[in-house]
Amino acid sequence: MKTLAENARRAFTLIELLVVIAIIAVLMGILMPALNKAREQGKRAMCLQNNRTLVMAWTLYCDEFNGNMPGAVALDLGAAAPKDRAPWVRKPAGTTPVQSPVETQIQALEQGALFPFVKNIKVYRCPVAKTYEMRSYSVSHAMNGGSFDGGPVLKNRYKIKNPALRIVGVDDFGEDWDAAWAVPWSQAAWWNPIPARHGNGTTLGMADGHSEWWGWRDSRTIDLMAKWEWGSDNLNSIKQEGNQDLVRVQRGIWGDKLGYMPQ
Repeated sequence: MKTLAENARRAFTLIELLVVIAIIAVLMGILMPALNKAREQGKRAMCLQNNRTLVMAWTLYCDEFNGNMPGAVALDLGAAAPKDRAPWVRKPAGTTPVQSPVETQIQALEQGALFPFVKNIKVYRCPVAKTYEMRSYSVSHAMNGGSFDGGPVLKNRYKIKNPALRIVGVDDFGEDWDAAWAVPWSQAAWWNPIPARHGNGTTLGMADGHSEWWGWRDSRTIDLMAKWEWGSDNLNSIKQEGNQDLVRVQRGIWGDKLGYMPQ
């Protein structure tokens, strides 16, 4: 029969228990950032794949219509449009798409020109988008959209020079009412909000069919990205001379020849 002293020697002391808890806490502190990073990389990979899929659908549409691109700017649900210029997605009624019910947002996708080529609703939104956002991606205004300051708008895919460097799709905000994204062509400034769901950067779909993640490096880009709120003043009033993030994006949208000389 075991004595009381023998049982006591087998039990944990309070100090030993606290040491074990402290070791577990340290291990969790080490492992959690790595787990969170791995989780984010998985979601970024899904977003990259979505962008790639949408660009491939965009390419198939262009090929079916002799290289002519779908419209970059979303038109209202039910609005008439020539078949070879139909918008890639439609726009629900309201100030921003996310104000509409989820069912209406889905209907806007189903009436878009790309839906026959990609019918999976999940492809149209980033995996970390808000639950009420059915579309988070936008198309470059340079790809059959419009320019407010003379930027060269293309209408036919076959006329794109250096397609591996030209941006078609952007992981944008669901609030972007026209599903099109742009930066100025003639000045060092941003226009649409700076997208960044995956760290300090965003995913892009390029005209040759591949997708990339671009990380923002200039502190001004990161500051604007963090402070800007939907509905605030346009970003083109904030000068960004010498911001290489901006110049890279401008050339990705409009091509190498910009309407000003970057510093």
